[in-house]
Amino acid sequence: MRKISYIIPLLFFAVFSCRKDVKIKPDSSYESQLFIESILFPGEKPRVFLSLSQPFFNEEVTPQEMFARGAEVFLSNGTREEKLQPDSTFDKFRCRWVPYYAGTTPAEYGKTYELTVAYQGKAYTATTTIDQAKVDLDEVEYTPEFFDVYGGHDGVILRFRDAPGEKNFYRFQMDRFLDTSRHHAHILEVLVNDCTNGEKFWITDLGRTIFRDENNDGQPMELYAEVSFEYRRGDTAYIYLQSLDERAAAFYEDIDNQLQSILNPFVEPVFLKSAIEGTIGVFGSAVRSDTVVFVYPQDNP
Repeated sequence: MRKISYIIPLLFFAVFSCRKDVKIKPDSSYESQLFIESILFPGEKPRVFLSLSQPFFNEEVTPQEMFARGAEVFLSNGTREEKLQPDSTFDKFRCRWVPYYAGTTPAEYGKTYELTVAYQGKAYTATTTIDQAKVDLDEVEYTPEFFDVYGGHDGVILRFRDAPGEKNFYRFQMDRFLDTSRHHAHILEVLVNDCTNGEKFWITDLGRTIFRDENNDGQPMELYAEVSFEYRRGDTAYIYLQSLDERAAAFYEDIDNQLQSILNPFVEPVFLKSAIEGTIGVFGSAVRSDTVVFVYPQDNP
């Protein structure tokens, strides 16, 4: 025991006496890669988000700074082709503009769409068919605690019956009005919001987990979903179940698996497989359920 009492102070001193600040310069030879993200919903105008990857230590990481300007974006359904135009929406939670390429013609159920993106002398194409079954929720229930690979959470339980005879992939969606007193679970008070002056703003909260109907074809299903934003008793939310196409579901599932491997050293790393040949990204489609109005029965634990 006496030996340990001498060793620990020496190790403590050695570790902290060797601390040194090192400035790392970003690699000037780094070549940005185009990232494409677009999910079509029937009855909604298409949006295509184009951004450029940045070096790890680059400080320019806002959507405006990473936006791929000057691209030509076309969307065709076989009978009609439209050129999408640059547009943007203001993110009132983070107080910043989010640019994208927007179309004017709502997507239609049952049709196949081809996306073509031309940027800096290269062209990328991808297709999706909006044919997922619309699956409505039977019940939504609050749960103060459930457990998954990330640990214990509060959240909501979604109950519904799976559409039979096909592979189905589901994702949780919650829409609600918030103000700055409701923080994000991962950002909390670190984010300074100085643009809303106390007014409420609309937030869409998407589940990170993709649920499959494997071994449950046509059967009742029960999904547990963690929410990203804080809440108070009496807060009203509008909940949907998204039915995603298989390639889009696989892409978002890989992203969730990557997050797990980053947070947990015992989880095997996962390489993100692009759903668009020649670049990184996803072009897919989803069908939402009818909305279920949900009122929180208690405050955030």
